[in-house]
Amino acid sequence: MNGTVVVLIGAVVAALALAGAVVAVVVTVLRRQRAEDARPTAPVPEGWTDVGTDDGVVGTLGLRELFDGPVTATDVRTGTVGGYPIVVGVTPGRGWANERGKANVTVRISGTSYTLCALRLPGPLPSFNLLSESAAGLPDLDTESGDLNRDRRIVSADDRRAHALLAPTVVAALQDGPPDATLQIVGDQLVSFRKGRIDAAEVDARVAWLVRVASAVPAFVYDTEA
Repeated sequence: MNGTVVVLIGAVVAALALAGAVVAVVVTVLRRQRAEDARPTAPVPEGWTDVGTDDGVVGTLGLRELFDGPVTATDVRTGTVGGYPIVVGVTPGRGWANERGKANVTVRISGTSYTLCALRLPGPLPSFNLLSESAAGLPDLDTESGDLNRDRRIVSADDRRAHALLAPTVVAALQDGPPDATLQIVGDQLVSFRKGRIDAAEVDARVAWLVRVASAVPAFVYDTEA
């Protein structure tokens, strides 16, 4: 084994939620940091601002709950693409969270590097997670795309607004992304994690993907009464 896996999930999530209990589910995966992660700082492309190492960027983005303990991001750079503010950096893990009624689920993976790309949306939305792994016992939303339903899990805090979000243009854009990258909405951040350190071409492609998804979101979805 390459690490220790602690799993606190199961079918009890649904049962306890129906019973009115507050359920907090946390999955933590600890792995030894690989030697190849200790690479030189990635060059910052023209048009981006080099921030470097930043202890506060995860909190500033509203992503603190996705990580175990304090988080120091490295290779942080900021820019604007397609009119959207963008933050890119390397984090020592990743996570996703979802609140559904009284069932709160948080999944965290730590001990290996992930490249984070974050785009600030025009406004906050309920949590939304496009995943390649298990949905941790939560209901998985279906879309009009059979391929997307087969290959991905979609977990949301608000199914009604999630279905409004999943307009045909958004579903088409979601399928453009790398299959091993997440796409998450956390507050007003559209976030994607992918395992590994920064590769300039990969980051450019993934940021372009986030911009396509953000641009496809119907404006009325940001209306809290929608």
